[in-house]
Amino acid sequence: MIRSSDILLNVRLCYYGVAISHLVFAVIMIIPIDMSQDEDPRVSIYSRVRWKLITCWFNLMMLTYFPIAFYCDLKEKHGEWDTKRLRRLRKFRDYFMTSIIFPTTMYADISFWTLWMKDPELIAPMAVFKYLPYWAQHSLHTVSGIVVLMDILLLPRRRPTNMIPGLALMLAFCSVYGCVLAVSQFTGEPVYSLFELFGWLEVIMFVAITITVYMFFHFLQWYIVELIWGKTYEENNKNTLQKKKT
Repeated sequence: MIRSSDILLNVRLCYYGVAISHLVFAVIMIIPIDMSQDEDPRVSIYSRVRWKLITCWFNLMMLTYFPIAFYCDLKEKHGEWDTKRLRRLRKFRDYFMTSIIFPTTMYADISFWTLWMKDPELIAPMAVFKYLPYWAQHSLHTVSGIVVLMDILLLPRRRPTNMIPGLALMLAFCSVYGCVLAVSQFTGEPVYSLFELFGWLEVIMFVAITITVYMFFHFLQWYIVELIWGKTYEENNKNTLQKKKT
């Protein structure tokens, strides 16, 4: 990561504060919703199935990420940059966002709205959505995408020289979540209604498309980083070299 100016730190601290407040509000309003007493068994199982939804996963991951990001920026603002703990937290923060949260959120949000516009029943029974407040879908599937994109835009990063560790972490996450979906499917609790229509060919196509989209967003973020912060990194390197020479 590249050190930030005071102005940029202040902007990010405000942004992280708003993001955390939004997530906490969403959790308080949505998590207590109880569908277990619904007469339709396809709806009542959502009290368990909702914890397996990718939406739940990436929003809870953001609820972990943003407090860490806020803490790191607050410490940087107070002049603490090079301590061992902060170096580790920054490294974790960077990998967590770029390898898991950003590609997962963008993939999930675009997939959700694509299916929603085609047929919401492909996601879940329509009765499920009646339990949610009218703003919930945009809170969980629109604001989320904007928030992670803002993090990529506002936090100075540099493209890693070796992309393999980040890609490996991303694919490991995909594998873990894929296993959760598979186990739930085989135990008679499909996480998404769409999966009930799948045969083996559709499963293979789904996996291939998912990995392709994940890869696209993984590389897209680094293109954005290079476009915005590439020159800043080069200038920092030049200044460092000049100081060493003098």
